[in-house]
Amino acid sequence: MTKQVAIYEMNYSCSPGGVDCWEATINGYGTSTTGSDFKTAGDALNWVLDRYPDEMLELTVVSHPAYEKEFV
Repeated sequence: MTKQVAIYEMNYSCSPGGVDCWEATINGYGTSTTGSDFKTAGDALNWVLDRYPDEMLELTVVSHPAYEKEFV
């Protein structure tokens, strides 16, 4: 079964003390796992690949500018 992976750039710097980062959410087999505080989308993807090296993945990557263009 294919796991769905979403990697998003988070705009936390709009909050006092917040720092922007990338997050990865993996959905599959009725469960969800999220990793956070990655400096780059590549770091997030490497985290996913380390956790699921032998799984088929369906990947979506959304930067903050892409999110604003699509949803704001």
